[in-house]
Amino acid sequence: MKTKTVGQRKPPATPEEFHALGAKLDLEAKIVGPPRPRGFVFKARNWEDLERWETKRALDQARQMRVR
Repeated sequence: MKTKTVGQRKPPATPEEFHALGAKLDLEAKIVGPPRPRGFVFKARNWEDLERWETKRALDQARQMRVR
């Protein structure tokens, strides 16, 4: 059995078309995808510091959820 091909997407011919397609795909990804956290990076000196920070952050978020 042979599958039927209805159409094929043409690849972008110029850099302008390529960037326009990329911008369209980025917009769709922002609409569909979950929001990404931005702007803050915690750099721990060791694994213990990271675990301590994550635990404190989780407790703070839990407290905020109870207050609301």
